[in-house]
Amino acid sequence: MLCGSPISNKYGGVDAIKVVYDVKANKIYFLNSKNYKYHHGFCSVKLGYNKGLEHFNEHNYAANSKERVYLLGNINYYREQKKYIIDISPADLIQVKDIEILFQKIETTVFFNDITLLLNTSRLIKLSKDFTIPTITPEEIYKGLNYQAIGLSTCYGTVRFVTLKNLKKNQYSEKDILIMEENPNIIPNVAGIIASNFQTPLSHLSILGRNRGIPIMAVKNAFTNKTLLAYKNKFVRLDVLKNSYSIRTVPQGKYVTRNKRPKIQLKRDLSIDTLVGFNKLGKVNAKSIGNKARNFAVLQHLSKNADFNVPESSFAIPFYFYQKHIENSKAEILIKQLLLDLKSNSDSVNLKKRLAKIRKNISKYPINSVLLNDVNTKITQLGNYKKIRFRSSTNAEDMDGFGGAGLYTSKTGIIDDSTETIERAIKKVWASLWNLQAFQERSYFKMNQEKVIMAILVHRSFPNEVANGVAITKNIYRESKLGFVINVQIGNESVVDPKPGVICDQIICYEGGRNKIYTEKDIIEVITKSSLNNNKLIMSDDEIIHLVKQLEVIKQYYYKRDSFQDYAGYGLDIEFKLEEGNRKLYIKQVRYYND
Repeated sequence: MLCGSPISNKYGGVDAIKVVYDVKANKIYFLNSKNYKYHHGFCSVKLGYNKGLEHFNEHNYAANSKERVYLLGNINYYREQKKYIIDISPADLIQVKDIEILFQKIETTVFFNDITLLLNTSRLIKLSKDFTIPTITPEEIYKGLNYQAIGLSTCYGTVRFVTLKNLKKNQYSEKDILIMEENPNIIPNVAGIIASNFQTPLSHLSILGRNRGIPIMAVKNAFTNKTLLAYKNKFVRLDVLKNSYSIRTVPQGKYVTRNKRPKIQLKRDLSIDTLVGFNKLGKVNAKSIGNKARNFAVLQHLSKNADFNVPESSFAIPFYFYQKHIENSKAEILIKQLLLDLKSNSDSVNLKKRLAKIRKNISKYPINSVLLNDVNTKITQLGNYKKIRFRSSTNAEDMDGFGGAGLYTSKTGIIDDSTETIERAIKKVWASLWNLQAFQERSYFKMNQEKVIMAILVHRSFPNEVANGVAITKNIYRESKLGFVINVQIGNESVVDPKPGVICDQIICYEGGRNKIYTEKDIIEVITKSSLNNNKLIMSDDEIIHLVKQLEVIKQYYYKRDSFQDYAGYGLDIEFKLEEGNRKLYIKQVRYYND
């Protein structure tokens, strides 16, 4: 009767009740979630607390304030695990002795006796040996979850159970809801997706689904789930909600999913016919070198006064050179003919085969010798690095409204190597513009394929990092609230495309200063720890806080530049690494987080 959903939707399938223990009165209260969303509301209305919200937050979430009058928490019930867990706010610096008092007051009052404290922050994890009460780690909770909301939305369609083999053979449309046995790299134009494995917030499936605005969720072992199997080949309404989902049959033909996608205009400028360095930010234009390279130039500019590095030996190969190459290789003729054929009779076009032919022409034709010589000379001038990374920088990615994560290819070229040559790397990146997945995703967003073009961002490679990660500069688990979401994995193990069963560090960091509840606190909330790092966080608290301070610098720049109104709701997707040995922080990419 009293419970509701948790304020944060970092875990699914959870019921929650807020708890207030009045220390002086020695009374415990369980709040009706329908009437009180926050502890303060109850304390001010029912208990007569009249000092205001700022005073309440400052003293009732402090470590040792003499003016603390309440011990605050939540009881969360995890339905799948049938566990009752006490959850303390990550911003609450409550001491161990007071947590144990609150625990004992709850334990002696409720009808259930199997209660555990969740060690939900790096602070509490470090204090774990000091507790005499039972505790549980975040990864134990995470492993026992069954449901994960990824893209919150509603759709209508026929439920299809699909293997990766089916996905390659059959055509699916906006009238289909796919239940996937494995994670696909290519997402067809469908109404919604149910995955069988949990996703990180920045997995390709999560990013592409949120970018499209379609409902996506994960149910462990969805492919064999009896509830879902009952809807096989039936027309249903699917609602993906923060804490649960709803699926039910509806009359076919009466409902249809309509995804309203604005047409994205692509800009291109072929006037720059020399390699572009990033020394002077004002001379670098996305219309000539693409969005990724332009954003990299911003990072390089900000790094001069901030405390992070960008990959060295960096420059850009502008659009001009790609255009000349497709003209000389006759790939442009193939592209134009393909687009004409698609307009006249798309059903007769073997798209996969035709795109492969375009890529082959691009890859087989020799690069202009002057360009190749200039690239090699530039690399030599900028440093002594032998392994060089060549990264896609198109006019159809990393933009507001379309991220394009994972659509194109990055390649490493090695100076004086006979196999992994610089020429091969450049051509592989250029050719990836015509991958099937990239072509279909651009079509989904109604882009003019004739205007698509590729530049290349070049910098030294990172063969040996101790950690790599991706950060979102907004709290995706609590709308318009503070907090940066950070995913980290050990070495060069992928965060966005992990191997089956591999979990990364997932944390939310609240670096203080914008709200009294967070002021002068360095709060690291832990959702999961990496399955590859002996049950320890990969980055130290100091490294995480240092990272977040640099993320704040980058976010402030873009926030002011774009004149965005809602700071908490403004998100960037930022990739970073810690270099082996010295553990220096490198930030290698920034783009809009489109959700």
